[in-house]
Amino acid sequence: MEPRQHILIVDDQENIRSALGTFLGRMGYQVDTASTGLEALAIVEKQEPDLVLLDVVLDERDQSQMSGLEVCRRLRSREHFIPIIMLTSYPEWQVESLGQGAIAFVTKPWDNNALANQIRATLGAVSHIRRETLPSGTTNNQLKVRGDIQIDLEHFRVSRAGQQIDLTPIEFALLAFLARNPNRHWTREELLNHVWDYTWAGYERTVDRHIAALRRKLKLERDELIETVHGVGYRLLQE
Repeated sequence: MEPRQHILIVDDQENIRSALGTFLGRMGYQVDTASTGLEALAIVEKQEPDLVLLDVVLDERDQSQMSGLEVCRRLRSREHFIPIIMLTSYPEWQVESLGQGAIAFVTKPWDNNALANQIRATLGAVSHIRRETLPSGTTNNQLKVRGDIQIDLEHFRVSRAGQQIDLTPIEFALLAFLARNPNRHWTREELLNHVWDYTWAGYERTVDRHIAALRRKLKLERDELIETVHGVGYRLLQE
């Protein structure tokens, strides 16, 4: 039997920690909770969770404590990548949360189904990327794409001209797959099977939406790097 995936919940409100812990425990996850940033970092040092649910605004009345954004920065500076989903009641924190290294963002009060899907998608994408793009014995985890786009496969980061680009887990997995398999076309069905995994049930046009998001975030002109192969799918052009 495979070990249960481990999720750390970091929130200064006991009722939220309890509600999330109960919900995720029923989903089959191993759950730990922390009420402060220092407590969270101590747990991470000992146990290396698979994912962290982190409140943006932790109780900062005690100056010895730290904000959720500071915890996020410290987690992202670690050598071992841990995906972070930020939780907050304030949607305006979304941009800064993602800019500090969070991989996704959920607004309180959350919808249980939406949160569960976000957690599954994040864990699934991270697992897939590690399995497919970091095979045993890999020593070069930096992938240079044509032009000034750089992919850090180990820390799940993408930059263009030195500027970090915030991608969702699936967007990152899609770009990494295309970049590791350039100059050949892939059908939408093949991309769904390779990137989303064959167990994912969805419409092929989902691929189109993610390609459009990559082009927008990377500021690519149509067919500048990721070419549409009409009637077939897509390919990444590499010199």
